[in-house]
Amino acid sequence: MQHRRGHRTSRRCRGPARLGRLGGALLLAAAAGCTGHEVTAHSSTGPVRGVENALPAGIAGQWHLVFDDEFDGTALDTAKWSTGNPDPARPGRITEPVNDDELDCYDAGQVSVRDGALHITAVEREESCGGRTLPYVSGMVNSKGRFSYTFGAMEARLHLPAASPGVIANWPAFWSVGAQWPKGGENDVAEGLRGKLCSHFTSDVASTGRCTDDDFTGWHTFGAEWRPGRVDYYRDGVLAATIAEGVTSEPQWLMIDNAVQPAVGGPTVVPADLQVEYVRVWQS
Repeated sequence: MQHRRGHRTSRRCRGPARLGRLGGALLLAAAAGCTGHEVTAHSSTGPVRGVENALPAGIAGQWHLVFDDEFDGTALDTAKWSTGNPDPARPGRITEPVNDDELDCYDAGQVSVRDGALHITAVEREESCGGRTLPYVSGMVNSKGRFSYTFGAMEARLHLPAASPGVIANWPAFWSVGAQWPKGGENDVAEGLRGKLCSHFTSDVASTGRCTDDDFTGWHTFGAEWRPGRVDYYRDGVLAATIAEGVTSEPQWLMIDNAVQPAVGGPTVVPADLQVEYVRVWQS
């Protein structure tokens, strides 16, 4: 991740950053010429498990569900998600992180589905990836090539690990990103930075966002409504921030990870488990 101006660092795009290499093909959607409010690509399974009538918390409007994972099985749904870096130098079970500042390799073994939730667990274990040996391993899931969308509402219910009361541990995040970063944009709906909960939108035009001192460790619901030229961020159904600078309109896919880097994220705590009860995306 690239430095996002001021006090903030975007983990997705730094330096000769990994996300700078996410480009290449413009996903399934671009190939299909999808634009506007159309779903550019999504799992053929569609809405499942009786949540078709679920609505985004606090976000008014007429919505229909276009992507949903309730994580109530015993394995990751590979029709919806891949593990690891979306654009690894060497595909495999272990990949380099998306940001060179991370102190962790991504290991598919750190991603599991059990007890009604997705678990991404960071642990202290030396591992080699991307030509480096790093002291921690953790994980990422992404929907590149499986689902992307342009405009709508995305939401997840997350359990963020705590380093101490009210302080988010490590560098967990729920976000989406477009191809050819930063042109395609990066929407950080919920990201732990220096122990605080933050939301940002970054593109080649601007990088703006908001952090809060409120306690968002433990279980909370995080959402964003993405419209032309604007993103509204919601926390537990309450509007928390609005960004209207540098907002892009290219398809973005979903990302969830639990990185380790105390200079950017919160204090390092291992083992630490980022849990996800569900991820949903709606369009109007």
